[in-house]
Amino acid sequence: MKFFKQISLIFILMILIAAPVTSLTVKLGSVVPAGSDWDLALKQMANDWQTITNGQVRVKLYAGGIAGSEENMIQKMRINQLDMAVLSAIGMNKIVPETFVLSLPFLMENDEEVQYMLDEVAPEFDSNFSEKGFEVLMWASTGWIRFFSRDKATTPDLLRRQKIGVDGTETEMMDAWKSLNFHVIPIGINDTLSGLQSGMIDAFYAPPMGAASYQWFALAPHMNEMPVSPLLGGIVISKRTWNRIPARYHEQLKQSVLNINSKFNQYSEEMNDEAVEVMLENGLQIDSITESEKIEWENLFDADYSAIVGPGKLIPSATLDMVNAKLGEYRAAQ
Repeated sequence: MKFFKQISLIFILMILIAAPVTSLTVKLGSVVPAGSDWDLALKQMANDWQTITNGQVRVKLYAGGIAGSEENMIQKMRINQLDMAVLSAIGMNKIVPETFVLSLPFLMENDEEVQYMLDEVAPEFDSNFSEKGFEVLMWASTGWIRFFSRDKATTPDLLRRQKIGVDGTETEMMDAWKSLNFHVIPIGINDTLSGLQSGMIDAFYAPPMGAASYQWFALAPHMNEMPVSPLLGGIVISKRTWNRIPARYHEQLKQSVLNINSKFNQYSEEMNDEAVEVMLENGLQIDSITESEKIEWENLFDADYSAIVGPGKLIPSATLDMVNAKLGEYRAAQ
């Protein structure tokens, strides 16, 4: 009798092992325009996930902001209405505020430094995201933010004479610019054009492709050539969903996400370059700055960014110290 029980148990286990895993549909939200190159890259990633998992995981895309704003998408992931999202630095900051250290103005000087920081520093925050219930699948850079203004603003004092529109949800950036005596006006992205038309604001900061696509540059035709900060972002998935996917697929799935990173970078560079060319043909003026003016911009923030770094503030001092140490190591090796 015992022998037959053992045989029956082995038989049941064999059936369970052979049984296919129930398929999982992962809902991915993004504000990336449907049909854009970025959207096509995400669709390729979705196909890869289905192939890697032999059809066990299917990704359903909700592009163009259908799933809501970044804050909406984060909330939906927390209540299991969405599984995965493409976020800008603003969205990443909403989950782990100290990641804002990677977006500090004038901290990094070129693409090489940005990539180094994404490779060496961004992973330091993975455990923070995990504690908040998220898994980071990719960090990415999609260009540089620049100042656009109605009148020439090659120095901080010239920009202080104009009203800068800042997304009202970016309270940290608003506080930082206010602390430096800039005239900041809270305004939503969808209201920026009307704000420029009415004179409510005179300036804004954005990547060139944003200034061009929303036609903001027509009313703020001066672009300061000096990059302010990199436009960062990433792809995150809720840990609840990630843990439902068999662990044997995790490494390959993450690699497939990383594979589209180079495409994101390529598309971003191309789109920003094209945007500048189009704007130049339609009245944009790129204002060059002198070496002394560059130093003025770089000296805007003191060495420790005390407006937003320190006890009780957005970024702990230890976090900035760690970033500065890494950046110092990189520069010393060049």
